[in-house]
Amino acid sequence: MKNPRQTPGVCQQSGILVCTSPRTGSNHLAGLMASAGLGNPLEWFGGRRLLEQPGYPRDARGQLLRALTEGRSSSGIYAIKLFASQFAQVAKKVNLPASLPNLHYVRLTRSDLLGQAISWARARQTRRFRSSEVNRASPRYDGEAIAESLEKILMENLAWDGWFAKNGLSFLALTYEQVQQNPRGSLEKIAQLAGVEPVWGTNLGSGLEIQRDGTNDEWRKRFLSEFADPSSFPHRKKRGFLKI
Repeated sequence: MKNPRQTPGVCQQSGILVCTSPRTGSNHLAGLMASAGLGNPLEWFGGRRLLEQPGYPRDARGQLLRALTEGRSSSGIYAIKLFASQFAQVAKKVNLPASLPNLHYVRLTRSDLLGQAISWARARQTRRFRSSEVNRASPRYDGEAIAESLEKILMENLAWDGWFAKNGLSFLALTYEQVQQNPRGSLEKIAQLAGVEPVWGTNLGSGLEIQRDGTNDEWRKRFLSEFADPSSFPHRKKRGFLKI
């Protein structure tokens, strides 16, 4: 039986794991969740924390403690954002699902996979991963980098899908596009999943803006002109990677 939904301010340790891949708008969703009292889903097991916080713990258990404390909002919800590649590293040291109490899963993907790959290739090139940051290098078209990003995204998605299927775990499925079109509705679904009421303030938002512009559109056209070939079909290599 499902637990009754809690009212704001009730502190009960319950968690949300946002299972995603790069450039799905996960930073935007994280900001929205934080503004609605649905935890603080940062990459607690990612390298960015080490770069942004010099004293941030390097060991997985120390990072886990941060996630359960600093990742928690007044509603009692803690939240974590995690890429499959990060999960693979953490799993070597910590049984993450067993260490996170009352855990619920959100599966965040992006319908436009090529757009996601272009966005990631550009971000890796310029080192600008959020709209609040500045370019450290000028963007330049690199079709091979886009193809590589697309393959890595496919592998991230395959890893998550396989993990959920193998373990029979249920999750809330959201897309980048759904969050953009209906942020409030997306947050309501997450709150319902966790059994709490969202806190609707006057400043619901993430503080981030869409980075996509005409350059992304130009790169898409050029990439398709160079790489599109409907006569070929992806196939598995011996080690399970997809060949584009």
